[in-house]
Amino acid sequence: MKRHLIFILVAISALPAFADDPQSSIKEIYFNLGTHTEYYNAVQNDDSGGLRKFDLAPTIGIGLGIPWKNNFHFLPEFNWVLPQTAEDSHIIINTFMLRGDLGYDVYGWLRLRLGTGIMWQNQQGRAGKSTQNNGNSTSTFYYPNENRSSLNNTLDLGIETLLDQYSIRLQTYTYSIFKKEQRQYSYTIFLTYFWDK
Repeated sequence: MKRHLIFILVAISALPAFADDPQSSIKEIYFNLGTHTEYYNAVQNDDSGGLRKFDLAPTIGIGLGIPWKNNFHFLPEFNWVLPQTAEDSHIIINTFMLRGDLGYDVYGWLRLRLGTGIMWQNQQGRAGKSTQNNGNSTSTFYYPNENRSSLNNTLDLGIETLLDQYSIRLQTYTYSIFKKEQRQYSYTIFLTYFWDK
């Protein structure tokens, strides 16, 4: 909980700097469409022990572009990974991302991003049971019949190619940045449309 409060305080403390700058106002609204891969190279995804490298999890979002100084931009956004199912549809997973990036335009066509975000994941159990092989016999496993949510603070890095009113972006999210044994990585690939105000 302390980490989430730090994120909120940093975001709020940055607002006066933008408010005091007469050039700082919302110049664009942008819309994201992409896919999200959770826990890259850390989750087994087949019977032969292969680890997840890419996941087709449709993701949509909206963000704001606020120019600041010297090619810097403040880029808050909200993304939603559309509902995913697990365990033969006995569990529905929703992931929401509340993020804030500081973007730097290296060139007119290339933007680097550094920021932080809060990942909110909600899992809804639909109950039921499953019988699985367990060596020479079988075991029965039960699915939950309740909702559970988790909040995680992430360190986010991104690189974006700007193409007129569109962009292509690779965004990475690092969980537990200060705890090596718990550190995990996720990423999204976005196609973004910019609507100039």
